[in-house]
Amino acid sequence: MPDQPRDRLVEVSAVVRRHVVDRVVHALRDAGVSRQTVQNVHALGAGVDPATAAPSIAEGSSVAEASVIQFVCPRERIGALTVLVRLAARTGRTGDGVITVHPLDDVIEIHAGDAGAEVSG
Repeated sequence: MPDQPRDRLVEVSAVVRRHVVDRVVHALRDAGVSRQTVQNVHALGAGVDPATAAPSIAEGSSVAEASVIQFVCPRERIGALTVLVRLAARTGRTGDGVITVHPLDDVIEIHAGDAGAEVSG
């Protein structure tokens, strides 16, 4: 991968309200992020919107239904893509979510064995 050093890749994870997932996924796709993963989760803790939280015996706390959207991108795109996610996911209420950015050592496609920026799409 001569054009993009592997240490320049990051994984972005965004915990968002479930009803905004389509909006975020489509905004990312329109911005050229072709590979994304979405998981439904129960959000716990201080950031949960009390208006939408529900008690959960399993978690022992109030939870909110949320989703985690994950994608890999070059470090240079973090600013633009996190702003895009924030704008697409924002409702203006407590509990809109959180975005985290994690450095990656490498990304390897299982099928073809491609690595690095070719996979981050």
